Amino acid sequence: MLASTTETRGRVYQMSSEHHVRHEVQVRDAAHWGFYALQTEAERGESGFDLPLEIDSSHDIGVANFHVYRVISTFQPFPWAIKVSNSRDIHFRNVHCYSNSKVSYDSAVYDQTHNVEVRQREFAWLDISGWAPSPKPVVRSPVVARGAKVERLAGGFYNISGGAADLHGDFLFVDTHWQRIYSWNCASRQLSTVSDFPLDPVNLAVDKSGNLMVISYAGKGIVYTVKPQGINVTLQPEAVITREGKTFFLPVSDWRLNRESLSRPAAHFVSPDGTTILPTGADFLGGAMSWGVKSSPQIRSFGLAPVLPGQPFYLTDEAELTTWAAVVNPDGSLRDFRLFAEQGGEGVAVDSRGNVYIAAGQVHVYDPAGKPIDTIEVPERPLQLVFGGADRQTLFIPARTSLYSVRMRYPGR
Repeated sequence: MLASTTETRGRVYQMSSEHHVRHEVQVRDAAHWGFYALQTEAERGESGFDLPLEIDSSHDIGVANFHVYRVISTFQPFPWAIKVSNSRDIHFRNVHCYSNSKVSYDSAVYDQTHNVEVRQREFAWLDISGWAPSPKPVVRSPVVARGAKVERLAGGFYNISGGAADLHGDFLFVDTHWQRIYSWNCASRQLSTVSDFPLDPVNLAVDKSGNLMVISYAGKGIVYTVKPQGINVTLQPEAVITREGKTFFLPVSDWRLNRESLSRPAAHFVSPDGTTILPTGADFLGGAMSWGVKSSPQIRSFGLAPVLPGQPFYLTDEAELTTWAAVVNPDGSLRDFRLFAEQGGEGVAVDSRGNVYIAAGQVHVYDPAGKPIDTIEVPERPLQLVFGGADRQTLFIPARTSLYSVRMRYPGR
């Protein structure tokens, strides 16, 4: 739909615009228009670069109860759901921007005139006056190291996440679209390719001996290790038993928390040295799908995190925008889920003080009691958070096309 070159009042009610290539709705050089219960949907094939709503050179535009959706099989990232430029008096009420794929729009709203992004994907109201926003006050961070800033380490990726730190603190991560596993060497500050022909890698874990474990999208319940010679060795599922003193790697995020799978694992994948366990549910073993897309937590998550039995484990829910805490049992199952924070997104990490870091548009930091204490801004939408470096005091932040890091006051847990 295009509304252009008019100041005649217009109203659009309950319109659904879907599966276009470039735009769903455009408002250009217009005024006094209102859109009520508007819905847009982007399809996997034709809509990879589709902009749902563009407002340009307009004023007095209202958008209420707007649902913006990308289908579950979408794989192409896109930066914004709404782009506003050279406009004033734009009013949004009740915007819900979402996708059960792993590439929801990175920002709900982008004000191109002032280069401001609103990355919160669900909000009750937003007014764009046309004036430049006031500068934010500079506040000393309680968790970032003195003088440290978020640094871009490498770029040019398609869509990275699924990472883990190795024994030396180097960061390994996956660019799933290109089926590549990379490593960032902290000492040399160089990026290298670990493997450019593995079998559909999604998420990584590293055991105490440095063996790399890979969760694969291929087949049903495929986990393998990558040897230095580039040879993949498939691991076999083992019985779920008590494994005291072992490290479990668990999914930190999901579209909606799959408590059944996380609370009742059906198998353990054991690392070559026996120190590290990947619990998985029957959905992973059976290759469960939703609309043709595999949907187990081990695959849908943007990463795995290490945890010991008895420790609290944190999981973030992308759909409900919440983060939950649970207790880890000796067999790697989770129990006693409780709401930790009314903030949710793609990734979670925990430092040695028990502070919880949530990747949800920016990096939101909470103290152990669930009180917000800081926000770390990142140039691109963060998808995963992993503590690494030789002293485990570097927070690595995969963010779509780039890898970032920042030095912290405290090491990871």
